[in-house]
Amino acid sequence: MSRSPARGSASVSGLALAAAAAQRFYVENLTKTEIAKQLGVSRFKVARLLADAQEAGLVQIRVLAPPSLDAELAEALRTRFGVPAAFVLRAAEDTVLGQRRAVGVFTAGLLQEVLAPEDVVGLAWGRAISVVAASVHAPLRCRFVQLSGALPRPDVEESAVDLVRRVAAGTSSTAVTFYAPLAVADAATADSLRAQSGIAEALAEHEHLTKAVVSIGAWTSGESTALDSLEAGDARVLADAGAVAEITGVLLDAAGRQVPGLSDRVIGITAEQLRRTPDVIAMATGDADLRAGAVAAVLRSGLVSALVTHAGLARRVLEVPDPAS
Repeated sequence: MSRSPARGSASVSGLALAAAAAQRFYVENLTKTEIAKQLGVSRFKVARLLADAQEAGLVQIRVLAPPSLDAELAEALRTRFGVPAAFVLRAAEDTVLGQRRAVGVFTAGLLQEVLAPEDVVGLAWGRAISVVAASVHAPLRCRFVQLSGALPRPDVEESAVDLVRRVAAGTSSTAVTFYAPLAVADAATADSLRAQSGIAEALAEHEHLTKAVVSIGAWTSGESTALDSLEAGDARVLADAGAVAEITGVLLDAAGRQVPGLSDRVIGITAEQLRRTPDVIAMATGDADLRAGAVAAVLRSGLVSALVTHAGLARRVLEVPDPAS
């Protein structure tokens, strides 16, 4: 009985057969069973022919991203930081407001593509999240959960409660909300608030999240809602402890490690709960020089599974040096 030639050393006839199988499979979208009938071989032989075609370089697959996305920057972020997914937008309007709108609208569209009725989705609070709330309208019929308390800001008209309720109403979904500040003066006050009826029930939902949407803040005045809720002295102490980034009151150092000192005073999701959430989408916008270190820290933390940002910030994040070990 003659033996088949080893892979990678197929004859010209064998390569021609492999190319014919590849043409039918990749271009004409025929099934392996249909190809087997046309070529007079078994379905298993078709599978081998397709593998031979790839090994011989007869098949070249090229994936093109939409023009509004920078696929090279996204892949560079994935490779450098190991984040499962990254989406880098070429914002049409290269201003902070334009970038925030582009990221928020894209994230809203992403939610409309991936959410199912059984999902329990945590929403942070902030300017980029407000854009998401204004842009998502599909009948998702899932459950949206408030991730943390908030503080009044002149540049964010809606409270955290209003924002979650608006998203739920606009998507035929349900809302789980609570009234509380993001952070309080001491742990005893935080414990008391967490135990209150309504707040306790809402916080318990964080154990059931399947997805979450958060914003990345830098530990700089005006760049973090958590920092802006603290006295200046407290903010400096946490900066001295290494804080460079914040998401929903969770502080991180440059290496992506949690910085203690605020978590016992925050009314919201914990780092452990965020880490257990299967899919966490992080949005990053704003001044690239101010935010790049914070974004790099969050990507190193392993707390997020996807990043949505703009090209200017992505390029600057890739320039952030690795922290000293």
